[in-house]
Amino acid sequence: MDVKSLLGPCTVKYNAAIMKTLISVVCFTVISWATAVAQDGVKVAPENYKVLLENTHVRVVDFTLKPGQKSPMVSRPNRVIYAITPAIGKLTGSDGKTIAMNRKAGEAWWRDAESLAVENTGQVEIHTVVVELKQ
Repeated sequence: MDVKSLLGPCTVKYNAAIMKTLISVVCFTVISWATAVAQDGVKVAPENYKVLLENTHVRVVDFTLKPGQKSPMVSRPNRVIYAITPAIGKLTGSDGKTIAMNRKAGEAWWRDAESLAVENTGQVEIHTVVVELKQ
């Protein structure tokens, strides 16, 4: 006699359900961990983000993005952004929705905390200074 015939069909179905659930939990955990690790732009795209100042209140980041280049999806806190050069691009939120960005050099604006990817659709490098609030 084999094990399946001793345990019966219900036990085999029960074990299969447990395995499917376990595999789903492991996959979700791995994806969540990878997403959490890849949240800080300074860590995932150091060629685009450079910390200029950091203390207990703010982090000031120099951000550059060449024409045609895309930055990865990163989590960004509440912040003030100042455009050194024109900032023409496409912003993609974590929900997949996109919005056009068209900022003039010398313009400053506010953005609430969000996860966001940026694509430079303009003809010149985007160069901004971002003041991220820590509180």
